[in-house]
Amino acid sequence: MPNSQIYVRDTSNNKNVPLEVDGNNKLSVADSSTHTKLDTINSSLGGSLTVADSTSAGKLDTINSTLGGTLTVSDSTAQSSLSSINSALGGSLTVADSTAAGKLDTINTTLSGTLTTSQGVSRTNGNIASSQSVTSGDVSASVDSNLYKNAAIFGNLGASGNVIIQVSNDNSTWHDSHHEFYSNYSGYDFSGEFATLARYWRVKYALSGTVSVRYALVA
Repeated sequence: MPNSQIYVRDTSNNKNVPLEVDGNNKLSVADSSTHTKLDTINSSLGGSLTVADSTSAGKLDTINSTLGGTLTVSDSTAQSSLSSINSALGGSLTVADSTAAGKLDTINTTLSGTLTTSQGVSRTNGNIASSQSVTSGDVSASVDSNLYKNAAIFGNLGASGNVIIQVSNDNSTWHDSHHEFYSNYSGYDFSGEFATLARYWRVKYALSGTVSVRYALVA
């Protein structure tokens, strides 16, 4: 009967040695470099392998357990990143693109899963005239409404009559607007609102008397 024994070269001793198997005819691997490569396979593979070596089988069992979640990705780094986002958002993500996963990782780190924004209302107010005597045609000092969108004026004109809002872009050349507000016939109170489309505005009085006028600006 021909000899079926297989020899391999022992490069350390420069001798031919027989290749041996255990009682179950399985080749035993004791090379640390080989096991290191199996560690790399353990980190990379997304499937299931059947192997006879118990050490390798143990590593692949770990793969099977790790990839049994709700996220399906082909990149292990992406899976870790998306797992963090998935936990924060309470949902499920499926991403196979490593670049997209990297960007999501950056979002997750930067935003910590939560955004809170709020916008308050910016207001200011002032006094245009306080018991001031005016003659028809007089104008008030100008108001700069550069940071505000809407204005209101109110007060008392001391007599029957009205005021006209004048507007200007340069605080020099003035024009009458269509905003004209009248006092009532009992107490001579008045009020009015307008959009501050021009940066500057002022009050032009179309009556003679003692007036008190205030303003409010809202962004």
